[in-house]
Amino acid sequence: MMNKDEEFVFSSPLDKSLNVAIVYPGSSKYEMLSPHFERAGHAFLLHDLKLVVIDGSAINEDWFSEDHLLVIQAHELGHFLADHSKIDQIDHRDEGIEREADWIGFNLLSSRGYKSASDLHRDEYKERYGNFPEADNELFLNLKKFAK
Repeated sequence: MMNKDEEFVFSSPLDKSLNVAIVYPGSSKYEMLSPHFERAGHAFLLHDLKLVVIDGSAINEDWFSEDHLLVIQAHELGHFLADHSKIDQIDHRDEGIEREADWIGFNLLSSRGYKSASDLHRDEYKERYGNFPEADNELFLNLKKFAK
C-alpha cells in the first residue's frame, strides 16, 4: 500500500463526486482526527462535504488491501446515499444504521463489477450480522435508487 507522511486525497471510483482523504499519522491533522477514528473505526463520512476520511495507520497494515479501501468507500457512500443524518452518525455503533450502509455498500460493489471487493464485503457482513446481505434484501427495497 501507500506509505505517505501526511495526506492523500482522490475521487472515489465508486462516485466521482465523493472525495476520499487518507490521513496518515505523520500529518499535522492526525492528532485532531484520532478521536474520530477511535469512535468511528477506520473511516468516517463528512456528509456535507461528501468527503470520506480514512485512518492512514490502517492502510499500511499487512491485512489491508485495495479491496478493503473499496469496501470502506462503499460503506461510507452507503451512509451518504441513505442520507444518514449527522445525529445518526454520532453513534457509529447503531447496528441498524451500520447494517444499512453495509448492505448498500455491498450492492454498490456488486452492481458495479468489483467482484473481489464485494466478496470481501459479503464475508465481513456475515461476520458482523450473522447472515449474508442477500438475506436482508426484503428490509431494503430501494436498491434501484442507489444502483446508478
